[in-house]
Amino acid sequence: MAVIMKDIQKILVPTDFSENAQLAYRHAQEIAHRVGAKVDFIHVIPMLTYFHKSLSNMQAPLDVDKELYPNVQKEALHQMEKAMDDYISEESKGEAICKIDRKPSTAIAEYAKENSYDLIVMPTKGHHKSNLMRGSTTNKVVRHSSVPVFTVDEGLNAEGLKEIMIPTDGSELSFTALPIALALASIYDADITFYHVQELYGSPLDSESRDPQKTEKQNIYESLMARLDDYLATEGMDNVKIARGEKRFRDQFVVSDNASSRRINIYTAVERVVSAHLGIEDYATENADVVVMATHGHSGFAHLLLGSTTEKVAQSLNMPVLTVKPDEKKLTKK
Repeated sequence: MAVIMKDIQKILVPTDFSENAQLAYRHAQEIAHRVGAKVDFIHVIPMLTYFHKSLSNMQAPLDVDKELYPNVQKEALHQMEKAMDDYISEESKGEAICKIDRKPSTAIAEYAKENSYDLIVMPTKGHHKSNLMRGSTTNKVVRHSSVPVFTVDEGLNAEGLKEIMIPTDGSELSFTALPIALALASIYDADITFYHVQELYGSPLDSESRDPQKTEKQNIYESLMARLDDYLATEGMDNVKIARGEKRFRDQFVVSDNASSRRINIYTAVERVVSAHLGIEDYATENADVVVMATHGHSGFAHLLLGSTTEKVAQSLNMPVLTVKPDEKKLTKK
């Protein structure tokens, strides 16, 4: 087992008890089983929703704090415990947490951060009647969470997750997605594709030194590999090395763990497209099972891979997306 996989020890699964939420249960269990992690469930009671719904059915005065919320919390905990019994193995089973908050997405993100979770696993959407896990709530968790968020759908299964795509502008921030992508690749025995966009006005790597004997795409590819190598060294990921392949655009990561090592295939795709998020969506739809990307990017072309691009992809891409927010120090780094 690679050292990188030890980073996933605590997994948080937000639930609204919908059928779609069950997709997250299965993937959380799959990951936990393979890396020895613990899985906790969390349900957030939207404060005003339950308040008005219950009052409309009652004529007698109601003490919300003493009568309503305790009963709702008790029922939610019961449902979570049953779901955990059904979907999570004993060795992976953690706690069931019930919170009351006006903003479920904020409560989820803050709880995950405060309790040092390594991964949030949630469906792209919950039940159509749910206030907890509509697409908008999931997107808000993606936007605000400092913990990586893995959104899954019905099209993803353990056997089918073989191609992981990382959009990159070549910046250190965009490579923030790499550690969790390596963990996923190890868990599911998948390959990784780095996808770089050349928008119509060029690439942030165009100005770097180039070999006149190579094509534009080949020079960009070499620049990306050099930057990736620098990132591994800067982050102290000494157990991960790049083994250059005989063919351009095809290489491998060699991940070492004590006396053993394993290889993860890398493919680098460089495409000229009209806009970053459309290019990512089109390529991912045809070539990837999951997209792993940083919620912010940083380059000479500030519009190329920013949080807005990630948000557009997360909202419109009809496939699983795992988002990673860079450390605040890196976001303010010039």
